[in-house]
Amino acid sequence: MNFEQRAEGDNLKTIFFEAMDIATIPQQSWFIAEAAARGDRDALARFWLAAPEDILESLWNSPLGEATRALVQQLHSQFPFTPDQLRFRDALSARLQQGLDQPAVVQLLLAAFLYSPAGQFRIASAERWLPGWLLPHYQALYETSVPNGSLSAPAPSAVSQPVNDGPVPTPDFGPFPQTLQELIGNRIQLNRMLGLANLYYIDPEDQEILQELVLLRQQFAAAIERCSEADLERLWATDLGDRYWAMVRSGVQKEPMSPEDELLKQRAVQRLSPAQGGGFHAPGATNAFLVAMLFYVPGTMKVDDAEQKLPAWLLGGYQDVFAQSIATQV
Repeated sequence: MNFEQRAEGDNLKTIFFEAMDIATIPQQSWFIAEAAARGDRDALARFWLAAPEDILESLWNSPLGEATRALVQQLHSQFPFTPDQLRFRDALSARLQQGLDQPAVVQLLLAAFLYSPAGQFRIASAERWLPGWLLPHYQALYETSVPNGSLSAPAPSAVSQPVNDGPVPTPDFGPFPQTLQELIGNRIQLNRMLGLANLYYIDPEDQEILQELVLLRQQFAAAIERCSEADLERLWATDLGDRYWAMVRSGVQKEPMSPEDELLKQRAVQRLSPAQGGGFHAPGATNAFLVAMLFYVPGTMKVDDAEQKLPAWLLGGYQDVFAQSIATQV
């Protein structure tokens, strides 16, 4: 679904109810104190998506904002979100991927906060995108270690000043899975992959994001190499496939490569080259091609007779990303 193709009369509240698959007619009244006590983040998300732009700051500095911040602080990496909530979070993420300069982006972000634990959400160049009244709270929630329950409203003088009390602590995501089978069950790493790819696409000048992304790509490519070729189609039908294509489309391939990355790339090329004992019909060729697309800039690699050489489940992605780029350059 392309959110940009919606009629202008559609609003964020409608998007929320479609994602959550809940009727738009309220079933009962609700109170902010009860919502906070019950952990009813869905009610608050509905409110933020429908909130008027011109009073967002006042609302955020009211009990509504306090309740939202309290619920965000309750989140952790293993928080038991419902399937509907995970689908809603993915819908918000898809909308935010269209850019942080779009209308109603602050409402989208406030709703996204309610489903985003610290360490799994980050806005590159937040000082550029967030209004002054929201920036210190975002930094306190996502860029500093804050004990549960200790977040308070910033002093007025701090509203226009970024928090700068030292280096931002690095979240502990745990070790990257050694196998793709382990990876598809690790939501933290899957979300991290998607987040880094999208953040780099939005702001490729952010060196911290770049360094983290290229290391993750290296670990991901090594896991692809180790995977049984017979399992790849099944694995790419999961969220793993979406994360892979997000990384391929991010443009990170244009960055200078480390010796380790060059080795991974050359090993893939060798396995695909008939002159070096490989080829597209050799064992492990699909693994090698998946790795190659992580390191070749779209438009610089072409497969002749791709319809005969690539498996059907991989062909469409290759044509969308690489073949389209080649056609554009011709």
